[in-house]
Amino acid sequence: MSTTIVISSINYDGEMADILFKPDNNNITINIGEVTLPYIFNPSLLTPPRDVYGTYTILIKNTKCPNIMNVPRPEPSNTPTPTLTKTPTLTPTVTPTVTMTADPCFVTPTPTNSVTPTVTPTHTITPTLTRTPTPTVTVTPLTCLQKYNKWWESNSFPAYTGVSNHFNYVYVPGLTSISNGGFSMFNNGNVILLNNPIPRLYGSIGLEYLVTRKNVWPQLTLVNLGNIIAPHSISEVGSPGIPSGNDPTNGPYTITRQVFLTEGTYNCGNITGSWYRYSNIGVNPSFLSGSTPTPSIEYVWFTVESPAWGTVISLVDDDRGSVSNPNQLDSTMTANGKNGFFGMVLLSKFNQSSPSTIIPDNQVTVFLETTICEMFNYLNCVDF
Repeated sequence: MSTTIVISSINYDGEMADILFKPDNNNITINIGEVTLPYIFNPSLLTPPRDVYGTYTILIKNTKCPNIMNVPRPEPSNTPTPTLTKTPTLTPTVTPTVTMTADPCFVTPTPTNSVTPTVTPTHTITPTLTRTPTPTVTVTPLTCLQKYNKWWESNSFPAYTGVSNHFNYVYVPGLTSISNGGFSMFNNGNVILLNNPIPRLYGSIGLEYLVTRKNVWPQLTLVNLGNIIAPHSISEVGSPGIPSGNDPTNGPYTITRQVFLTEGTYNCGNITGSWYRYSNIGVNPSFLSGSTPTPSIEYVWFTVESPAWGTVISLVDDDRGSVSNPNQLDSTMTANGKNGFFGMVLLSKFNQSSPSTIIPDNQVTVFLETTICEMFNYLNCVDF
């Protein structure tokens, strides 16, 4: 049984598409959601797990016509064909093809019969079993970025729990921003931009980048620097959320926010890199010192380098401190280099029993060494 299927198109690879999946053995329709083509679908991860066979309805963004892809379940059948003489027997073979009609919104699979003569010499009156060929699903090998994405979804969270008082921010509503990450952590924040002002969708994978899907902690953005020295930027924009309230004694109040910047390096032998952290935390007024604080918002940009790849990082342009307003998330980091990677993770710490503090530098370093290093050493996959 096939466990994954690659949905791709010669005309639309690199485009966004909405996909609906109707399994062939159940009268339900599953909304896979908005993805970037080509897209690898693994229905065994659904609850309950399913296989790939069924009907896929694919609507490319900014088009009006849905595309239908049928993946039939293999059903081999044995057909006895008794042959009495040495006379050659012509066996018709029906080959299904798909014909596009003149109406671009009307796509009908039309079977076209082609007759293939098959000579079947026999010397005795013996039934011959002919196995009817059945359609097969061709699975395209995963790209390196797709492998990184799959590894991160399965392995990053245990390392995240090693961060003291780590916080699983909430992805609401969850297309390109977080409306409320919990405890006033966000207000339409965490919008990710790559090299241009187009917000990236959670769960999108392109030829040179990936942004992990919703409900994966911590969120990862990763960019392949390619084999020519060039700038690659990752931006985070939005609002951290500004909680307020009314104290019985002191009256209305607004919790202020502060920003802290730190940086460091990580080293795992064959994999090394530098990291740059932007921390935004809420600070309670003195009369609220015993109340619940807000979670910290901590972006960590990092390089991924290796002597085995011949990595060159000629410049890291740092503008984390260019925005003086701590109530606004707007920072961009740019790595100028080749034969390496540039990434960003969204971390958070939340201690309800004391004022929120930033994650210690050594825990940031350990986190990168137990995720980024292990991922690249385990997969050993680069495509510069």
